Amino acid sequence: MRKFLIVLGFIVSILAVVLSVTPLYKVSAGPAVLALLIGFVLIYLSKKQNASKKVIQYIFLLTIISLTVTTYKAIFEKTELGDTQEIEELEKKSEEEAIEELNDLEID
Repeated sequence: MRKFLIVLGFIVSILAVVLSVTPLYKVSAGPAVLALLIGFVLIYLSKKQNASKKVIQYIFLLTIISLTVTTYKAIFEKTELGDTQEIEELEKKSEEEAIEELNDLEID
């Protein structure tokens, strides 16, 4: 059980780190919280079995890195909107073209 949780903890914490450095950084909070929960369960099991806690520290380290990067991006990343006027014009143009195509179709 302990080895399975260690492997699962590493996988989830690495996934959280990878997601935190991509544009999907907002999603990385879920795996990070899950990795923290797995880490706490592993600490409990390690105390109970009197086993080494070195591996668990690595899981916590990766999770803290993930949460730090995610928090940094959430605070300092600016979301800039482009010129929405151009997008609206393109939408109207494509809508008009679609209407013209529908009018040109002959239905038997």
